[in-house]
Amino acid sequence: MAQKWYTEWCKNELFTNELVQAARLLQAALNWHLVNLYRRLNFSDLLSEPKSPGELAESLQFTDSAAITIDAMLERLFSQYSFLEKSAVNGATRFRESDNPPEITHNLDDIRASMSELGQDYLTTLEFLQFGDDKFEYALREDPEFLDRILSGREAEWEELWFRATNTDPLQNVHGIMGAVAIDKLFDSGAILEIGGGTGNGIRNLFSHLSDKNELDRVRQYIFTDISQKFIMSTRREIRADYPDVDTEWRFVDLNVPINQQKIGDGSIDLIYAVNAAHVAKDIIAFLRSCRKTLRPGGRVLFAERIRLTEKDMAPRELALNLSIYHRTAALRNDKHRPMHCYLSPKNWLNVLDQAGYGNAEIWPDLDALNDYFPDQYAAVITAVA
Repeated sequence: MAQKWYTEWCKNELFTNELVQAARLLQAALNWHLVNLYRRLNFSDLLSEPKSPGELAESLQFTDSAAITIDAMLERLFSQYSFLEKSAVNGATRFRESDNPPEITHNLDDIRASMSELGQDYLTTLEFLQFGDDKFEYALREDPEFLDRILSGREAEWEELWFRATNTDPLQNVHGIMGAVAIDKLFDSGAILEIGGGTGNGIRNLFSHLSDKNELDRVRQYIFTDISQKFIMSTRREIRADYPDVDTEWRFVDLNVPINQQKIGDGSIDLIYAVNAAHVAKDIIAFLRSCRKTLRPGGRVLFAERIRLTEKDMAPRELALNLSIYHRTAALRNDKHRPMHCYLSPKNWLNVLDQAGYGNAEIWPDLDALNDYFPDQYAAVITAVA
């Protein structure tokens, strides 16, 4: 019953016409940028004969792991158009151009104008996409650690863009809103551990939601963690100023290290929460097992996540995120449950939760029920009981 209510809430209140239209426009903008990059990088000549993403990265003098970036780009173009052929030789995927790349009929300026009509905050999502296009060669050839510095708050020039891209952009902020409402429905009270809290989208939306209901006392303890001390400190200042009476702790925690090795005891937490963070776990099943040990009996994980529409779907944000060494290499691929780096499909999530020993695994909202209304839906809550 709770999932059904949540699905109706998403359809009737959260997934507004503006959000649905913005997601469609973003997909069109991604295609425009990828075809533009394909031409700019002279892939027509490079793919006159079949080549693997690794061979392309070498030809372009990109850093080795850029093969993952190119693979995602070509998989997206292969799925959207018919000018590429794909083959597998000794387990390695190769691409070849079999026809002329398409002439994109839509204009990027028109997309921006349409997005602007939906609200100025929506333009951030296109700005972040343009940033990925602009910095593509620079980040993959000249300065491979460039985006990692941005993602950890070590590039002052781009700090404001990253904050907007993870918080004020409605297409991104929706994750934190979804997580907050799901926690409200599934969590009575107790201790919450947030993994990979970053710039604060999760804690900010949750505390605001519960405060509006005068139910913030349901949070008996909140442990906010991240691998960036900069993000921990800045989020702590904001939350302590706005919610001084909540028992909060602020810690460095690496999700690729067992949680009980980082001064958080087994069986001490009621809810483990993350907003767009769990997918970067190097070994996702080991991470989930570590979470299960940390939870009290009957405790729950709840992850607000960007999901892949198909197992090899490229998220628009990955045009920029795939310039990060951490993003493209932190998560180990697995043919059965994570055939692409990082983001998982709903089926993949249910698979890994089952392998990690959880019960009552669910994906909220009901994606099939919303498919006709929101075919480009990309946001969901994944939850299960230890």
